[in-house]
Amino acid sequence: MADPKLNTMKKLDGFAFDTPLVGFSSATDELYPYYKNHIDPNFYRLPEEWLKGYYKHDFDPKNVSVVSWVLPQTEDTRKKARECDDAPTLEWERVRVYGEECNRDMAEALQNWLREQGIEAIAPIVSPEFSWGDSERFFLISNWSERHTALISGLGTFGLCDGLITKAGKAVRYGSVILNAPLTPTKREYTEYNEYCQAKNGCRACINRCPADAITPEGGHNKALCQKFQQETTAKILKERYDYDELAVCGLCQTGVPCEAGIPEKLN
Repeated sequence: MADPKLNTMKKLDGFAFDTPLVGFSSATDELYPYYKNHIDPNFYRLPEEWLKGYYKHDFDPKNVSVVSWVLPQTEDTRKKARECDDAPTLEWERVRVYGEECNRDMAEALQNWLREQGIEAIAPIVSPEFSWGDSERFFLISNWSERHTALISGLGTFGLCDGLITKAGKAVRYGSVILNAPLTPTKREYTEYNEYCQAKNGCRACINRCPADAITPEGGHNKALCQKFQQETTAKILKERYDYDELAVCGLCQTGVPCEAGIPEKLN
């Protein structure tokens, strides 16, 4: 991540991400089956199920661990995005495209390095078995969630807009690798899934930042409305403003908020 040729936005100068945060968890953590049942018990995979899918034999969860990481957006990218109110900047979009390539490359590199050491490992994000699915309850789900894995691995808790609030803030990306080796889990400094979010104390910053009106105090994040805005509005703005047409995303709710670059102080 310290190599500018790897940690890159490519067509723009500068790093894609700041220094990563890293956490560890055990496949025996009770939150893994809890989230499997919560998301979709017939679709979502446990860590040992991911290993079995690749290596074609059973794994003892007691020996299976997960390495999870958070990649923070740089201050320069966050500052420029903070000044926008209708669509993200070109830097933000480049990080979403090429920064995510960096994230995937890092996951694959760690997976392959572990295998070279004789340790069975799988990075779900680069596996051909990683997939998305429709959900009546959640609109869209995947069979492995980097955000939920980061929460289990002690890296942060959810905010009102579904982003994970970490010690590096909410303007981040995530990744992970599952391996057949026992590692010491990172102790979670929280007990509630949304402990760091200050919505319960009256914060409405991410609601106010959302140009799609897709975040509400009662219902949280409306993924369908968010996606529709990106496809119909954000894409048009980015094309007109930057002649950009690679991938339309938003993320304005991750900047210009108290949890942008760290865990916010309590409002009460």
